[in-house]
Amino acid sequence: MATNYTSKKLSFNNAEQFKESFSEPEPATVGYVFIGNHVPYANESSPDSIVDSTFDEKSVWDNMFAAKRITGNDVELVAPRVNWTANTKYKQFDDKITISDLTTGNTTLNLKPIYVITSGRNVYKCLSNNASANSTVEPTGDFTTSNGTISTADNFVWKYLFNVKPSNRFLTNDWIPAPVSTSKLDYGVSSTSPVDGELTTIIVVNGGTGYANPTINTTAFISGVSTITLANTTNVAANMIVSGTGIQTGTLVSLVNTVTSVVTLSTPTTANGGGSGNTTTFTTRVFIEGDGIGATASANIVNSSIAKVTVEAIGISYSFANASIFGSGSGANTRVIISPKWGHGFNPAKEIDASNVMVNERIGSVDSTEEGLISIDTSIRQYGLLRDPYKYNSISPAISSNANTVISQTTNLTLVAGVNFTLNEFVFQGVSANTATFYGRVNAQSANEVRLTIVRGSASVGGTLIGATSGVLRTIVKENKPEFEPYTGDILYAENVQKIERADGQAENIKFVIRF
Repeated sequence: MATNYTSKKLSFNNAEQFKESFSEPEPATVGYVFIGNHVPYANESSPDSIVDSTFDEKSVWDNMFAAKRITGNDVELVAPRVNWTANTKYKQFDDKITISDLTTGNTTLNLKPIYVITSGRNVYKCLSNNASANSTVEPTGDFTTSNGTISTADNFVWKYLFNVKPSNRFLTNDWIPAPVSTSKLDYGVSSTSPVDGELTTIIVVNGGTGYANPTINTTAFISGVSTITLANTTNVAANMIVSGTGIQTGTLVSLVNTVTSVVTLSTPTTANGGGSGNTTTFTTRVFIEGDGIGATASANIVNSSIAKVTVEAIGISYSFANASIFGSGSGANTRVIISPKWGHGFNPAKEIDASNVMVNERIGSVDSTEEGLISIDTSIRQYGLLRDPYKYNSISPAISSNANTVISQTTNLTLVAGVNFTLNEFVFQGVSANTATFYGRVNAQSANEVRLTIVRGSASVGGTLIGATSGVLRTIVKENKPEFEPYTGDILYAENVQKIERADGQAENIKFVIRF
């Protein structure tokens, strides 16, 4: 048995802080989504492997040819997408079960996590799963219905958390974006939805035996009496609820005389009752006590056992509560589930464990070339996330004031006009390719310029640039260094993918998720 734990909230906090770092004032994180690796793999259908090593990080830098800065609008907390599906079991909220367990499923048991997104893009949290039954009715409704507590015909209880608009660019087939508070009005949430200390669920720990809700013939009685005489007192016990003609609502059994079959009532009768055709019903009572108010519940009996307790009125302000069963049987035991502080739905992202951050950047949104900084003639086989790089030949990280929105990371050579090199070709200066003093790979070119990646050395202005395979010779007029000093800052994420061919009029939507 563990004697300590590290809260899952630490992962969520790290994700939240990471997201916020891109929108904070100075000193803020300067982050970029980069693209690179235009040179073909040995097997184009099988991207090269990549690991978190110094060697591979430098290789990523060498292959990088452009990047676009991340803003606060380009990042969002996300959770794995769970579509509501009929005839499926869903976990219900339980204050004694870890958030990790609640938000993960079990395929073998056909058991899904605690939350769902519906066909209307509403996200709900399961508060009661009808004693582990299958969900057969898709929940509908929002915070305007019972503060978002939705009961469906299959006896499930759901809590409306938020709605994802169809235009939300962080909603994918695999991920759901999630807000951290009810102030995020673009998610269709409301501050009226959470109810601090709401009591929504009571689970049956032990159903006990011998429980019944009998309806018994009763001797005629007049208004204002506190005792009634029954045909028998079978399955009648103190503290059960009494109902029938002449009985005031909320009346309880105070005392049972099994010898005389006389029952004493907690409240005098309000009218004549009993006699021919007038019976009295005795119902098993669920009594809730705690520091809140307003919660009521009823018991469902199956085969003389308490099968389920249904909360009929959700109370408020409970930080603790107990539910006792009063009836003809014995042994029934329950446990009241208490909501998180401030209520379900106060922080939807935390409640569905959205401890992942999606980065979504569109490269080519200004025009295909982002004003000439990115070639349309190249290809992409790698992208990722770069944080706090240094400007070229600088000794400190870039800051918001000098970090450009889009950058080129190629080394650009101005050349004397001539025949073009071959794209991706190895070009160099020196006696031979093997003894080159300067070299790189052709990422893009125009009549008087060539852009290079995987560069080593410094070009000799006035010298000749040689194409290793084409044999083209061009004289170098000028060398322009890349935006960032290579190998600075941190590569936080990198992924090798199959070739993406750029073209005029095209933009790339790059999405990836960082897990915390």
